Amino acid sequence: MKEQVKQYLSTPDHPMYLNCFVCGIQNSRGLNTRFHTDGDGVRAIFTPDKTLAGYKNLIHGGIISALLDGAIIWATYAAISRLGVTAKLTVRFLNPCPIDKECIIKGKMLKERSRLWIAEGILIDKQGTLYAKAVGKVVPMKNQ
Repeated sequence: MKEQVKQYLSTPDHPMYLNCFVCGIQNSRGLNTRFHTDGDGVRAIFTPDKTLAGYKNLIHGGIISALLDGAIIWATYAAISRLGVTAKLTVRFLNPCPIDKECIIKGKMLKERSRLWIAEGILIDKQGTLYAKAVGKVVPMKNQ
């Protein structure tokens, strides 16, 4: 399996599946969000357009959840260099997030156990307004 991962997943910062909805660069319907290491976690800049609306001029909650899930997965990878999949994601929506607003998505690892990792993600703007936060439980992918 490790050879397959290397074959299909690669970027300068992190491995990735090229058709991932959140970070895949070959998914024409995806979000094409690029996570990079940042201190004790990862971060990405994302500006949603009107195709991602739930209500007029607001980002759909499912898109926000997907972005935070991506941040959590990449935070665990950045911390321990292993890929995992989300087992549980709890999202709290704190403020409606407007369309066409440059957002910052951050993720960081909170706890590492052999078979379960816990990480958090947040969605903020440059002024520090917190739109949503999530905690995720991640399990390691087998045969890496």
